[in-house]
Amino acid sequence: MAQSLIGIDDDLLAALRAGRWVEAVQIYERELSREEKLQAEFRVAYAIALIRTGRIASGIKILRSHRDLAAGLREDLRRWVVKPLIDEGSTERAIEVLDLLIASEVASVADLRLRASLLGRTNRRDAAIRDVERILAVEPEEVVANTQYLQLLLQSGRVAEAGAHAAGIADSASADARLAHMALLALGRSGQHERAAILAREAAEGDDISDALATAIVRALLDAASFDHGVEAGERFLAEGKETGALHCLVGECYLGRRSQDRIEKAIEHLRAATELDPGDFRSNLSLGDVLLRSGSYEDAVEYLEAATRLQPKVAQARALLARALKQCRRYSEAAVEFKRLIALQPSPQWHRYAAGALSQAGRKTEAKKLFDAFVAERSTELPDNFEDGLHALWERVDEVQLPQARLDWAWSLRGELTNDREEWERRAKWGHLADHYLLNWLECRSDRVHEPMERLADLGVPEAVLAKADLSNGLILASAHIGPMYAGPLALELLGIRTRWLASTPTVARTAYTKSLISTSEQEDVQVAHAFMRSLKQRCAVVIAVDGAINLAAPRIEFEGQEITYSSFAARTAHQMAVPSLFVAPLWQDGRIGFMLREMPPPGIVSDPEEYADLWRESYLGFLREVLRGAPENLRLSGGIWRHIR
Repeated sequence: MAQSLIGIDDDLLAALRAGRWVEAVQIYERELSREEKLQAEFRVAYAIALIRTGRIASGIKILRSHRDLAAGLREDLRRWVVKPLIDEGSTERAIEVLDLLIASEVASVADLRLRASLLGRTNRRDAAIRDVERILAVEPEEVVANTQYLQLLLQSGRVAEAGAHAAGIADSASADARLAHMALLALGRSGQHERAAILAREAAEGDDISDALATAIVRALLDAASFDHGVEAGERFLAEGKETGALHCLVGECYLGRRSQDRIEKAIEHLRAATELDPGDFRSNLSLGDVLLRSGSYEDAVEYLEAATRLQPKVAQARALLARALKQCRRYSEAAVEFKRLIALQPSPQWHRYAAGALSQAGRKTEAKKLFDAFVAERSTELPDNFEDGLHALWERVDEVQLPQARLDWAWSLRGELTNDREEWERRAKWGHLADHYLLNWLECRSDRVHEPMERLADLGVPEAVLAKADLSNGLILASAHIGPMYAGPLALELLGIRTRWLASTPTVARTAYTKSLISTSEQEDVQVAHAFMRSLKQRCAVVIAVDGAINLAAPRIEFEGQEITYSSFAARTAHQMAVPSLFVAPLWQDGRIGFMLREMPPPGIVSDPEEYADLWRESYLGFLREVLRGAPENLRLSGGIWRHIR
């Protein structure tokens, strides 16, 4: 007991020291004189005993009236009053006692830290943050306070402040495991991924690495796209026994980011381990289902994607992947159900097309038509009466367009225009994105006024001359990509009188100007599409194919300008096998009008070896594609096809 109570009654002091609280109350109330009862030391001793016998309010009231003496008994009150109150769940009462101690004189770090912790527990985080800030004002490098400060800021949703503070202490944060963990979380959540990766690499060299810190380190490296470092650190932590589902999941995702040949195999291995260790984890089930789907293991993928949708029914990404997997498994009715659920979660035009396609494949044509007609009617109400008015109005919406930043960054790195005005460049690119989707909406929803977009077409003399020279005796392959106002293509070829077939995801139940020429990829299997493609060539049609497009997420990819893009060699191989000429074709915005880029692809007889020809054809295609990407930003389009895997 502190020196200030030594002078009180021996029996009362002995009862306090022995924890005989009822006896202490009785001694004060029955045995002390009136004069003794009025002395501050006796009253504080009595207050302690009252609190410990359950008369908390009365005891705290007495302590409040003798605040200065109570402060002198700081250690005793913390041990005999505050800690027991906390242990029995009387957090608010414990805070009241700490308020007395802190208000009485210069607050001790221990009292401020304890009160901050209790305030945090009761969701009074702003007050808790103020307490920690008082500690840091005196001891700015105090590890526990810095850790607590970051945690409270993150819990309060003050992510930017947490990130700024973490950046300020990042150089020393790796010395303490808990502080490093919180700093990594703050840096990551505030988007400072490169700085987080630097700290992660420093922290990974430490000796005291908990499971939580190991997970945070690998997550930071993954978020910064430092995949090799993430794999290296993660594999080492796992070998050291830090085997958790979360860590296996992150290591698996790091493997996916690498360019190594075994990346898919290793990713699946770790993601399976993650789901075995933690079957109820949404992320590991989703990631495993995703990679299995993209690697062609459709049936296996369904199991994990179904688990993911059970765990998080409202996450659109999980349901979209499940619907795609079911479609690839030819479980069309189930796929249609999932696509329809997906429409309710995320009403994207893509899902309406896929749902209608799956219903058609399931033999439910009437239902497919009804669904698509409703989709068209809904969009019709949002379209203006005049095509030109709507096209101009798109400029008012460009600032609302949300696209993956990686796509914009990659496209900017490829630009050929002599411009450093990125803001204006991005606005033009986003307008082009909106314009092509607007064009599709008009074609599908204003079929009676399809002539209006045709007025935007430039002089078609050049493409007409090129196509007039083409030998259509074996058909013609028009190789395109997801660039420019691609939906203008059907309009132009219709005007030129070319017998054309189109490979597109639009279901055949759609009532568009080019439905009769459609080879629908959303309601036919790959083999059926391939047969329809070759049959159309034999009928001397010009068949348009977006070589970079595929509904199947397991579609092959190739390296291109530092990224992976979807690319199918089917068109090239068919051209060689069937001796079909081919052209690269792309509608492009040119001075506000829609013109066309047409380039001759290698003739099928240039080499006899099909592999060598496929390589020549691919290089020619990529060269023309590169030319478009270097041009006007309106022609980037920024969605579908080549853009799907950009990161």
